[in-house]
Amino acid sequence: MSDVDIPFARLIGMSDDVAPDEFLLSGQEHSLGRSPLCDVVIPRNNISRLHARIVRSGPRYLLHDAGSANGTFINGQLLSVPHLLSHRDGIGLGAAGEVLRFLDPDPTIVTTSRLRLDERTQTFFLGNQSLSLPPNQFRLLTLLYRQMGSLCTREACAEAVWGRDYDPGMDAEALDKAVSGLRAALRRVDAEASGLLQTRRGMGYVLLTSNDI
Repeated sequence: MSDVDIPFARLIGMSDDVAPDEFLLSGQEHSLGRSPLCDVVIPRNNISRLHARIVRSGPRYLLHDAGSANGTFINGQLLSVPHLLSHRDGIGLGAAGEVLRFLDPDPTIVTTSRLRLDERTQTFFLGNQSLSLPPNQFRLLTLLYRQMGSLCTREACAEAVWGRDYDPGMDAEALDKAVSGLRAALRRVDAEASGLLQTRRGMGYVLLTSNDI
């Protein structure tokens, strides 16, 4: 398949100051930043003039930080190396909060795990059975699911659950309870499924694929 046959991905602005509010990634490279010369402009003081770049190679898109002062974030986590973008990845510039969302026109369905998210109903299923989760556990599982197989730090988990920076003194016990509750919800559906959620002591959590168990 040639490049001209591949449908292009899009960026969607998640706040009113993003211009344009929807951008087709039809070129080989696109710029994100505060400068009006960028392809996607977010005029905020914490965002560098040229903050990040998205480079296309066939059907794949790589997000690069462009040496920004305050960092580029993907799904709440600071980007340290170029990131291969996946459907519905959230991009933060200068802060962890999502300002752009990446939409793949032809996303690959993850089949390696029994766990799946129905995007239309915003419901998780384990096998054929739905998971009944309170809002904090749903937000936590959504982050872990988006980053399946990768480490999610406790800070990123707290940001996903409460929408603010992690306060160890105030949040440590509550985060532990959210993780424990999520494991229990998985276990209620499948006795072995709680093993999908692994703790990396002192660092955070990893949601494994079923093939990793």
